[in-house]
Amino acid sequence: MKLRFILFIVLLPVFYISQAQENLDVKIDYRMEALSIFYTLATVDTLDVKPTPSNYYKDFKTYFEPYKNHKSLNWYRNLESWDGFDVASLGLFLSNKYPFEIRIKPEINYIRSSNKDSFLYNFNKFYKDCKVKKFIEKHHKLYESVAKNTKDFVNKSGIVKEIQTFYGKSTDGKIVIYLDLLNNMGNNAIPSSSIDFSGDRMFRLAYLNDSSKNLTDNSPVIFEPYVNVIIHELSHLYVRDFLENYANDLSEIKNLFLTTSNGKRLDETEWKNELDELIVRVCTAKILEQRYGKEKGLKEIENQSLHYKLAKPLYNLFENYTSNRSEYKSITNFYPKIIDYLKNYNE
Repeated sequence: MKLRFILFIVLLPVFYISQAQENLDVKIDYRMEALSIFYTLATVDTLDVKPTPSNYYKDFKTYFEPYKNHKSLNWYRNLESWDGFDVASLGLFLSNKYPFEIRIKPEINYIRSSNKDSFLYNFNKFYKDCKVKKFIEKHHKLYESVAKNTKDFVNKSGIVKEIQTFYGKSTDGKIVIYLDLLNNMGNNAIPSSSIDFSGDRMFRLAYLNDSSKNLTDNSPVIFEPYVNVIIHELSHLYVRDFLENYANDLSEIKNLFLTTSNGKRLDETEWKNELDELIVRVCTAKILEQRYGKEKGLKEIENQSLHYKLAKPLYNLFENYTSNRSEYKSITNFYPKIIDYLKNYNE
């Protein structure tokens, strides 16, 4: 009997770690990659931030050199404004085969540069004329290898398990990371309530350059996501019920979230996003503190407080959560404390 009990204690952490790993998937989606290729080719000569040097980027430049002045690219270049770096995320909502059309309505308007029909017409024209499919198929094994190595890196870091421990609860669906090897600008969550994604929490990660590694066009692609980025994006999954459960209470104090640290007043429609980002960034700082120590957490929250005036006060409030986990088994148990604090907040 005692032996069985000991085995249970030993195997329990392994079960939770395995569960965390099973709920994580890492991919390179060919439709997203095609959009990223189109966007990068059209804008790269103008933008200061270039893709991270690698042998993949070298192949990209060599292969598409004959097509760099394709009329669809010039059409995009001549628009009054361009889309954000998140435009490649639209790929998830497109049909599976050329000619591409929007199959699932996205929750975010990724195409802001022109009307959707004009954008898709030019994208499809580029895809066919410039033989994008051939380039992507040529690099299929590379995509698979990079995705596998990235997933192994995240799992070995133990960060997914650590995030679960901090929030004290599991999540529905799967965490899906989409990699973008040409994006050196930023990461973005990809929200969707479509049944096609079965409640998955999806986000796109940029292959951000690390100048200390002195990467060149001959460097292999080694995609090692920043831990703080993983924490941030996954945290959205764990706290999204905060706004849902307390929508009425929070709506009454929404003005609290519409002024930045430097006094800038935001549009009223932005309050939910600002609050969501605020809570996520505070939790991210706390998880970094949990993983690396006080100094790391304080450095993170100091950076976030440059925009979010409530970042430091909430960071201090969360000390009650991290120091009293016997009382607060999960973040959900701590929500009333956050609500009470915000309702009574005085600058």
